[in-house]
Amino acid sequence: MSGRWKGEKQLQVQQRGRPMPFTEEQMRQIYNTNIIDFAVRNGFEIEKSDKATVHVKHNGGLYLFKHGRGYYSFTEERGGDIVEFAMNYLGLKKREAMEQILGCRAYERTAHVVSPQEKAERGTMVLPPRDTDDRRVFAYLTKTRKIDPEIVQTMMKQAKVYQSRQEIGGKVRRNCAFVGYDSKGTPRYCALRGPSAGSSFRQDMENSDKTYGFLMEGKSNRVYEFEAPIDAMSHATLYKLRGYDWRKDYRISEGCLSDRALKRFLEEHPKVNEIVFCYDNDVDGKLADGTPHNHGQVRAGEAKKHYQSLGYKVAIQTPTEKDFNKVLTSLYEQPRQQQSMTEDQEDEEGLGR
Repeated sequence: MSGRWKGEKQLQVQQRGRPMPFTEEQMRQIYNTNIIDFAVRNGFEIEKSDKATVHVKHNGGLYLFKHGRGYYSFTEERGGDIVEFAMNYLGLKKREAMEQILGCRAYERTAHVVSPQEKAERGTMVLPPRDTDDRRVFAYLTKTRKIDPEIVQTMMKQAKVYQSRQEIGGKVRRNCAFVGYDSKGTPRYCALRGPSAGSSFRQDMENSDKTYGFLMEGKSNRVYEFEAPIDAMSHATLYKLRGYDWRKDYRISEGCLSDRALKRFLEEHPKVNEIVFCYDNDVDGKLADGTPHNHGQVRAGEAKKHYQSLGYKVAIQTPTEKDFNKVLTSLYEQPRQQQSMTEDQEDEEGLGR
């Protein structure tokens, strides 16, 4: 760094037009803080991965580099430094992120040692506290995400969706909480998502068990499988808009690109013999080496073959947009043209209604 940055001279970092003063020493400390230390201190659970990284448990394909300088998410196909990590995974603004990081010890040049945790017994998942009301989350889901109010209210009455309230770094954080229960009604999985269009915050509560998915109850022998709860509720909304009974079929989401919750669901619902995979349409997806790869649809094709081999009737519904929430919100952004869903796709697969 240039010699003009000496002593207590302040480095002005611009954030939305407002000066954010930090001294040279503070800036050095922020960007030299070990990201693994920071993650652990803020409630993230890590486990061994490979020689270069550690895996952040319950956060999909999120990995931290052992040298402590950054992270990469294969799920979101992006990475960054410690400030971006705090912004994206703690839901902080840039200045708040920097202030939070300043509370951690500085980067160590020695190798970071991670204790093995793979075989540690899973503890009890504790739900985050529910806020005094759900107004912010309800408005976000119905106005921003365009999900039908009746569907949101139903999920809230079942305590599968609510507005959480937590204090993180001295700041009050309110998020969408999506909850999965076991057959006895005990919450076993909880995913938090930021309740605003521009938020990328997402985190699973510690000790969440993703074999218990977010489930929308049904009455038929069919289940629709999704990556995210918002897509499941969006799909139900699209069906309601077309005049179908959205309560008829089951819908389950995994919180990631997996079928672990589906496997448990099928074991507990032996009468269900039809599966429709509704994974994302990742037309711009790429592998680590840059090779184009539609993650959602490739996985749907693999899952279809697998479950057909087990005797299930299987179909794939491919959203015409990135996912089914985008299909839903696009109906309000432009005049309706052709229906973007999917009954015709089901008919082609032999699963017509």
